[in-house]
Amino acid sequence: MKLTTKQKEVLSTIQELTEKLGAPPTLREVRDFLSYKNTSSVQRHTDILKKNGYLGFSRSLKIKKNIKKLFNIPVVGSISCGTPLLAEENIEAYVPYEVKGDYRDYFFLRAMGDSMNNSGIDDGDLVLVKKESSPSIGEKIVALIGDDATIKIFNKENKMIVLKPNSNNPIHKPIYIVDLDNFMVQGKVVDVMKI
Repeated sequence: MKLTTKQKEVLSTIQELTEKLGAPPTLREVRDFLSYKNTSSVQRHTDILKKNGYLGFSRSLKIKKNIKKLFNIPVVGSISCGTPLLAEENIEAYVPYEVKGDYRDYFFLRAMGDSMNNSGIDDGDLVLVKKESSPSIGEKIVALIGDDATIKIFNKENKMIVLKPNSNNPIHKPIYIVDLDNFMVQGKVVDVMKI
C-alpha cells in the first residue's frame, strides 16, 4: 500500500525521534513534534503504519516489572476426594500458571468425588499441589496410603494421623492411619482451578 504524505511524515518523525531519544517515541511526543492538536490523529496514522508492516509496538506497550512469569505445570492424573484410588502419574497436559519458588515443586491433579466440596474442591476441578512432606494440622493434603491417593484435611489424634473429609455428603468418613509405613504426604493443596 502506498503511504500518504501525512503517513510518510509520521513515519519520518518516528525514525528521527527514535534516533534522537534512543527509544521509540510515544504518541504524545510525535504529536508535539508535528504540532498536531490531538494524539488521535497520530494514533490513526500509526495504526495504518502498523497494519502495513512499517511499525512494531511502541515503547508505551511494555510489560510491567511486577508481572510474574507463567510456568507450564503438569497435570499428572486424577485423584479421589473420596475413597482413595490407585495413584498413577501420567502427564495429561500442562497448564500455564504463576507459582512461587521452583515451578518443579508443583503439579496439578484432577479431583474426583465430593468429599472435599465444602473446601471448594468439586468433582472435575484441577487442584494445584506443592510437593511437601511435613504438613501442618488443618492443611489440605494429597496423601498416599499404600498405592492409593486421596485429598483430605490433615489432622492428628493421639498417635494416629487422621485424614478428614470436608463435605456436605454424610457418606464420607475420616480415614485413620495407624500404619505409618504405608502412608506418605505427597504435597499440600495450594489452589483450585474450576473447570
